[in-house]
Amino acid sequence: MTKRILLPIVPLFLGSLIYAQQVSMESSTEEMDSAKFSGLIQSYQKLIMTEREELTLIKVDLLGPLLYVMSGIDTAKHNIARVSVERKFRPDWSWVVAFDGQADKNEFTELRYRGGVRYYFNMEKRILKGKSANNFSANYVSTRLNYKLRPPDDDDQLSLDLLFGIQRRIWKYGYIDFDIGIENLLTSFEDRTPGIDFTSSIQLGIAF
Repeated sequence: MTKRILLPIVPLFLGSLIYAQQVSMESSTEEMDSAKFSGLIQSYQKLIMTEREELTLIKVDLLGPLLYVMSGIDTAKHNIARVSVERKFRPDWSWVVAFDGQADKNEFTELRYRGGVRYYFNMEKRILKGKSANNFSANYVSTRLNYKLRPPDDDDQLSLDLLFGIQRRIWKYGYIDFDIGIENLLTSFEDRTPGIDFTSSIQLGIAF
């Protein structure tokens, strides 16, 4: 009589043990995945300096000079010097002034002076989500005056640019800044006519 009672209980008991083990393994796997995800988030936050607040940024582009050195084509033009200063006057607003020097393998071709303002439209959301700490890591829209001069001929050009951009800090002393938009040529070089044109640029370098 006892055996008849125990026989159906044993499989149920073994089944419950197996199920409990599976649940425990799944829970452990979820905890490991959660720990890995948390570790990735922390690494990303360190990468883009989410805990560092900054009001002023001095940026020196290294990508342009690197492309210039690597270029073997005489007619290719690259920025051999690009320095800019950015200063916040509100948490999501900043002004920017910049100097660019462009050259090919034969001669110095262009000087550029730029000044404008940026509005980081998703800065507040990034701060609330812990993705930024008011440190110039956000998406922005910008307007700027862009003056270009060709020294040999004293030929110059002035444009008003409207841009959409993405800027991120990289560790303590790095940054990447990409923008794309339109330039309204108020005055133009002799080989161009005033009007609307497209413009884009990318910077990758060091920041202080």
